Amino acid sequence: MSNNTNAEVSSSQSTDENVHKIMEKFQIPGAAIGIIQNGKVIQAQGYGVKTLGQKEPVDADSIFKIASNTKAFTAAALAILVDEGKLSWDGKIQSYLPDFKLHDPWVSEHFNIIDLLTHRSGLGLGAGDLMLWPEPSSFTRQEVLHNLRYLKPTGEFRADYAYDNLLYIVAGELIPAVTGNSWENFVEQRIMQPLGMQRCFAGNVSEQYKGDVATPHGIVAGKLQTIVRKLDQDKPSVSAPAGGIQCSLNDMLAWVKVQLAQGKIDDKQTLFSAAQHKQMWQAHTIMPLSATSKRRDNSHFSAYGLGWRINDMDGYLQVHHTGSLAGMYSFVSLFPELELGIVVLTNQQSSAARSALMYTVMKPYLGDTQTDWLAEFSPKPSTNSVKQGSVQATNKALTLRNPASQDYIGAYDDPWLGRFIIETSTKTKDTSLQIRSLRVEKFVGNLYELDQGKLLVRWHDRSLEADAIISFKRDTAGIINGMTIAPESSDIDFSYDFQDLDFSKVK
Repeated sequence: MSNNTNAEVSSSQSTDENVHKIMEKFQIPGAAIGIIQNGKVIQAQGYGVKTLGQKEPVDADSIFKIASNTKAFTAAALAILVDEGKLSWDGKIQSYLPDFKLHDPWVSEHFNIIDLLTHRSGLGLGAGDLMLWPEPSSFTRQEVLHNLRYLKPTGEFRADYAYDNLLYIVAGELIPAVTGNSWENFVEQRIMQPLGMQRCFAGNVSEQYKGDVATPHGIVAGKLQTIVRKLDQDKPSVSAPAGGIQCSLNDMLAWVKVQLAQGKIDDKQTLFSAAQHKQMWQAHTIMPLSATSKRRDNSHFSAYGLGWRINDMDGYLQVHHTGSLAGMYSFVSLFPELELGIVVLTNQQSSAARSALMYTVMKPYLGDTQTDWLAEFSPKPSTNSVKQGSVQATNKALTLRNPASQDYIGAYDDPWLGRFIIETSTKTKDTSLQIRSLRVEKFVGNLYELDQGKLLVRWHDRSLEADAIISFKRDTAGIINGMTIAPESSDIDFSYDFQDLDFSKVK
């Protein structure tokens, strides 16, 4: 397999043209793409604009949310504490956090720090994510820790892979437990400051750099729009250890550099030891390998380390991760044998665009200069899933004129997500019914009639792309005593884990 030189790859005019084509096809307002090889930055380039309708361009100092690429920072923070002897990778969580409890007492007792970071808990995919997203919600990290006990496992402990976020919140809580310092302060003081990452924040972006922050965008009702995210600046984001870091491209390249250097900052300083680097890049949990990965990447294995995914690609080891939050997607990909790292940051929630951009930049280094990655990742017609939003078009809003409406009205409690209320809407004149969460602000939506007594929830905030279907439970007398909720279609993001909810009607 041929190796391309830095000059051949990084200065390719066709690559730059393809980036613009991808952004135009997927309606990406702005992106930042960086490459580091052999310890030197060979590209740090912005494309497009930070905010739709404005002229200020994206550059290498523009600040993006990196979402789940935060997980590697949380793992590194714990690695630093392992180096210092304040934590042990096999240390039991209950010895640090006595309130930690899962549904199974034996699993709770034996759960260790490695288990927190490797998606092998036995919980279902994205279990409990509704406490984190959509933001804002009123949950605290302590509540997330406590509510884990209500989530029933769907797989086997230390056997089945299922991506989760809640356990990274727990991992973040280990830091104040053993240091007295918050996760935010520790990550900024012990990781970002030593690396000179001035435009990277675990907590709120400082006033000095707020003008550098890119705006999130998404396709809402068929149109590219900004996504409004009302957050309390005085309250730490509950989800931050799983996905809350905001960072510039230049600073992400500094992070990638120390990762490729196995923790070395320079000849005199280390961020974490080579032993901890090896632990973080070790395959701890085997992941399924898709037929697409075999075809596209010539991959033979896939695994999860500590905050990183690990696989082989075209004969090279790849260490990588993606990040997905409302309106902002990221991708970091490292090839240690090539001393190569690539970072893609975008301000639009398109996974196809994110992948097309990464592959366009990445694959020439692995010998593929021919594949059209825009064509590869463009959506293909599918008949396997019901498209989100397709149900409500044929149904009318539920109003008090419907005889069943009075039966539905009331308060419903779930053990971990709290209270939802079915009530008449104050925004309409026809006494339409709506459902509203007391803990998650964006969960307010109108109700529509479906067959067999089921209701469709159409959330007012259409950027959620997460409409749901309610099924009611009844006692032997036919009186409603609870309800369950399920995603409307199979293409809804797994973090909307409505299927894990089990409501009892409050009498």
